[in-house]
Amino acid sequence: MSKSTENTKSESSLAMIVSLLIVVGFLANYYIDPLQLITTLYKVLVLLSGLVVAGFVFFKSPQGVRLSVFARETKIELRKVVWPTRDETVKTTGMIMVAVVIVAIFLWIVDAFFTWAVQLLTN
Repeated sequence: MSKSTENTKSESSLAMIVSLLIVVGFLANYYIDPLQLITTLYKVLVLLSGLVVAGFVFFKSPQGVRLSVFARETKIELRKVVWPTRDETVKTTGMIMVAVVIVAIFLWIVDAFFTWAVQLLTN
């Protein structure tokens, strides 16, 4: 078999295992009697352990490895971002507020003009 076919089968089998673990966790959570306190604790523990095992299997799969590499690279890129200072943020916000007020006044004047024109034409 070629390597890509083996990888595809491996990825599908791991995805199937993860899916089955999640489904088994939810089904176990559903079928355990919810009326007893100790049972509620068991339900939570079974569900959490199923999700932890499914997460562990997922992060050992190729998709999980790619996701963790992506998260690591994203964290590195986030450190490279230059964030604006507080002064720059306040000034920019002020300019945007002034621009919004100016546009609102302009639209109010245009609306008043069109209202006057329509009233003039309809009377």
